[in-house]
Amino acid sequence: MAPRRLPSLKALRAFEAAARHGSFSQAAGELSVTHAAISHQIRALEEALGAPLFHRTGRQVELTERGQKLFPVLSAAFEQMAEGWAQASAKDSSALTVSVEPSFAARWLVLRLGKFNRAHPEIELRLLPSSELVDFAREDVDIGVRYGLGGWPDVVSEKLFEATVYPVCSPALLDPKRPIRKPEDLKSYPLLHEETMQHWVNWLEEAGVKNPSWAQRGPLFVEASLALQAAAAGQGVALANDTLAMADLAEGRLVRLFDIEMPDEEGYWLVYPEGSLKKPKVDAFRRWIREEAGLGPPEAPKPPELLTPQGRGKAVR
Repeated sequence: MAPRRLPSLKALRAFEAAARHGSFSQAAGELSVTHAAISHQIRALEEALGAPLFHRTGRQVELTERGQKLFPVLSAAFEQMAEGWAQASAKDSSALTVSVEPSFAARWLVLRLGKFNRAHPEIELRLLPSSELVDFAREDVDIGVRYGLGGWPDVVSEKLFEATVYPVCSPALLDPKRPIRKPEDLKSYPLLHEETMQHWVNWLEEAGVKNPSWAQRGPLFVEASLALQAAAAGQGVALANDTLAMADLAEGRLVRLFDIEMPDEEGYWLVYPEGSLKKPKVDAFRRWIREEAGLGPPEAPKPPELLTPQGRGKAVR
């Protein structure tokens, strides 16, 4: 095949920008060159073509018939080149970055990742532990799990788990001399708090304890996983939910003290930008985590909410 003979790519780019803006000056601004440089490049094209590409009327320019034929072809070509370059320069497109709060990552997600890796060895999974909401438009993140009420703007939200809380502690903490038969008996034990001491007050009131001001004592932990780790180490009684405490309860590191549980308005949600499921790696993770959460086959996602959420500003829990 004979080599294609094309004019200067720089000249073609100058023409496309000028045609799109209808102005040599604006094209010069976009390409960071002078007005004279744009005029020179386009004049060279017109000389090579043997016909004008623009009607020049003062500061404005209009495409000639030849220019109108050339512009859409060049515009589409530059768009394809830009897309091809973006795909070629993308960093490890097989990698899947998941934003997840440290407690959820450590106590639920990481315990199950072996299944995902075996099912999808072609996907390199990257966990981004963070307690902050991720901005999908600005950050290199594909999908995430958040804790809250749902309805965050600009993302699709799918509920994974309801949340209910109840007291747990290490079996080694229990003292026969201080039996725990009713919620009031917790007064004899140190209480472990996550984020705020109000959670314990709320649970005790839900359990029928009147004026449990004594619950506002004990160490305060930023992360739920730290409070549960302290509880498993015998340092006190913590409030837990099934999602985070399941493994410790099953293996006997923690025991549940009462059947009484307090429903939590908030829960765990899978979140991702609309249109992300077109990426096979995102769709694969969504299907897998829904199955692990016991939700069965995925349904069609609902579009993002437009209202400001009322939940906490946390990435996950």
